[in-house]
Amino acid sequence: MSPWIPRAIIVLVTAGIVGAIISISVGDGGPRAIEIEGADETIAFYADTAIPQDGARLGPADAPVEIELFTDLRATQSAEYQVDVVRPLIEEYVKTDRAQIGLRHRSVGASQLSLPAVAATAAGNQGRQWEFADLVLQNLDVAGPRGVDEDFLRDVANTLRGTTQDFDAEEWREDFASPASEEQPRADSELATELKLPAQPALVITGPGGAETLVDAPSLADARAAIERVSVTG
Repeated sequence: MSPWIPRAIIVLVTAGIVGAIISISVGDGGPRAIEIEGADETIAFYADTAIPQDGARLGPADAPVEIELFTDLRATQSAEYQVDVVRPLIEEYVKTDRAQIGLRHRSVGASQLSLPAVAATAAGNQGRQWEFADLVLQNLDVAGPRGVDEDFLRDVANTLRGTTQDFDAEEWREDFASPASEEQPRADSELATELKLPAQPALVITGPGGAETLVDAPSLADARAAIERVSVTG
């Protein structure tokens, strides 16, 4: 028997073991899907009173007060702010028709565009931008070394598809790949620069009594006070 035959067998066996390890690590179709948490609760939060949602706007279009939230969906501070301030504002003012809130995508860093901003905008074409953005923020800590990349965002879209009856993940993928979904996030980032907003979450609150800009992750108490002030005329 040729001495090359055992060596060839060793090479084949070794290659098989390596292949098996790779398959176990990433799965046959690539990286394993991340288990996105909080989907049922998030859907219920935004749907419990059938809040009107149109693109980036949440709440009735004729609400007397407009709140604009500037936030970066990649930032852990934005995730904390969503829980501590944004959701309470939605409960108290948007669900009671006293205000509408718009999601303005801020890209903190060298680029004016972030992938989760584009992905959330694409979800907004199906009336799910706020749910998508909320799920991204809730799951930043499970993104792992991959970070908020396209695979992570597809996991969020697939979770929405499995949780709702009306979200089409294939349509979302097409919109996500479309340059049209980049237009609003770019405009939002340019507006944030024009307003000279710092990196932290910010609120621009407008009403019959005027407008106020709150920066550096304003507290819930500060946001409430500003809403009350701009709600009063004269």
